[in-house]
Amino acid sequence: MTMQNPWEGFLGAEPKSAYFSYGDRFGGASGNQRQRNYFTNKFTDLYNVYLGRLASQVRGGQAPTEQFQDYLGGFDFDKWYRENQTSQQRNPDYSSFVPRTRWSF
Repeated sequence: MTMQNPWEGFLGAEPKSAYFSYGDRFGGASGNQRQRNYFTNKFTDLYNVYLGRLASQVRGGQAPTEQFQDYLGGFDFDKWYRENQTSQQRNPDYSSFVPRTRWSF
Protein backbone atom coordinates (compact mmCIF):
# COMPACT_ATOMS: atom_id res chain seq x y z
CA MET A 1 0.00 0.00 0.00
CA THR A 2 1.41 3.38 -1.01
CA MET A 3 1.34 6.19 1.52
CA GLN A 4 -0.07 9.50 0.30
CA ASN A 5 2.24 12.46 0.82
CA PRO A 6 0.54 14.67 3.45
CA TRP A 7 2.03 17.79 1.85
CA GLU A 8 0.72 17.04 -1.66
CA GLY A 9 -2.19 19.46 -1.16
CA PHE A 10 0.26 22.34 -0.95
CA LEU A 11 1.15 21.92 -4.62
CA GLY A 12 -2.52 22.11 -5.55
CA ALA A 13 -3.11 25.17 -3.38
CA GLU A 14 -0.02 26.99 -4.67
CA PRO A 15 0.30 26.38 -8.44
CA LYS A 16 3.54 28.38 -8.65
CA SER A 17 5.20 26.01 -6.20
CA ALA A 18 4.14 23.06 -8.37
CA TYR A 19 5.54 24.84 -11.44
CA PHE A 20 8.89 25.67 -9.91
CA SER A 21 9.23 22.19 -8.44
CA TYR A 22 9.90 21.16 -12.05
CA GLY A 23 12.68 23.74 -12.39
CA ASP A 24 15.27 21.03 -12.97
CA ARG A 25 13.52 20.28 -16.28
CA PHE A 26 13.40 23.91 -17.47
CA GLY A 27 16.83 23.70 -19.08
CA GLY A 28 16.02 20.53 -20.96
CA ALA A 29 18.25 17.50 -21.18
CA SER A 30 21.25 19.63 -22.13
CA GLY A 31 20.86 22.10 -19.24
CA ASN A 32 20.47 25.05 -21.63
CA GLN A 33 20.66 28.24 -19.54
CA ARG A 34 18.77 30.32 -22.13
CA GLN A 35 15.92 27.79 -22.04
CA ARG A 36 15.99 27.77 -18.22
CA ASN A 37 15.63 31.57 -18.16
CA TYR A 38 12.79 31.37 -20.68
CA PHE A 39 10.74 29.01 -18.47
CA THR A 40 11.43 30.98 -15.32
CA ASN A 41 9.13 33.65 -16.79
CA LYS A 42 6.50 31.40 -18.40
CA PHE A 43 4.39 30.29 -15.43
CA THR A 44 1.36 32.39 -16.44
CA ASP A 45 1.41 31.13 -20.03
CA LEU A 46 1.59 27.47 -19.02
CA TYR A 47 -1.00 27.86 -16.28
CA ASN A 48 -3.39 29.47 -18.78
CA VAL A 49 -2.90 26.54 -21.18
CA TYR A 50 -3.70 24.18 -18.30
CA LEU A 51 -6.84 26.15 -17.38
CA GLY A 52 -7.92 26.08 -21.01
CA ARG A 53 -7.51 22.33 -21.00
CA LEU A 54 -9.74 22.06 -17.92
CA ALA A 55 -12.33 24.34 -19.55
CA SER A 56 -12.36 22.07 -22.61
CA GLN A 57 -13.09 19.11 -20.35
CA VAL A 58 -15.99 21.00 -18.75
CA ARG A 59 -17.42 22.03 -22.12
CA GLY A 60 -17.18 18.41 -23.22
CA GLY A 61 -19.34 17.36 -20.27
CA GLN A 62 -16.48 15.90 -18.23
CA ALA A 63 -15.39 16.73 -14.71
CA PRO A 64 -12.10 18.68 -14.63
CA THR A 65 -10.04 16.24 -12.61
CA GLU A 66 -6.42 16.82 -13.69
CA GLN A 67 -4.23 18.55 -11.12
CA PHE A 68 -1.69 21.13 -12.28
CA GLN A 69 1.26 19.15 -10.90
CA ASP A 70 0.06 16.08 -12.85
CA TYR A 71 -0.22 18.19 -16.01
CA LEU A 72 3.35 19.40 -15.50
CA GLY A 73 4.58 15.86 -14.88
CA GLY A 74 3.76 14.96 -18.48
CA PHE A 75 4.67 18.34 -19.95
CA ASP A 76 7.42 18.41 -22.60
CA PHE A 77 9.35 21.58 -21.76
CA ASP A 78 11.82 21.04 -24.63
CA LYS A 79 9.05 20.79 -27.21
CA TRP A 80 7.25 23.89 -25.86
CA TYR A 81 10.52 25.83 -25.99
CA ARG A 82 11.26 24.79 -29.58
CA GLU A 83 7.74 25.56 -30.81
CA ASN A 84 7.34 28.92 -29.06
CA GLN A 85 10.68 30.56 -29.74
CA THR A 86 11.63 32.37 -32.90
CA SER A 87 14.99 31.43 -34.33
CA GLN A 88 16.23 34.89 -33.37
CA GLN A 89 15.24 34.34 -29.72
CA ARG A 90 16.86 30.90 -29.66
CA ASN A 91 20.07 32.19 -31.18
CA PRO A 92 20.63 35.91 -30.60
CA ASP A 93 23.99 35.72 -32.35
CA TYR A 94 23.05 37.56 -35.53
CA SER A 95 26.09 36.29 -37.38
CA SER A 96 24.18 33.11 -38.12
CA PHE A 97 21.64 35.18 -40.12
CA VAL A 98 24.00 37.59 -41.82
CA PRO A 99 26.70 36.28 -44.15
CA ARG A 100 30.24 37.55 -43.80
CA THR A 101 31.25 40.43 -45.95
CA ARG A 102 34.43 40.16 -47.97
CA TRP A 103 36.27 43.22 -49.07
CA SER A 104 38.36 43.35 -52.21
CA PHE A 105 40.83 46.19 -52.54
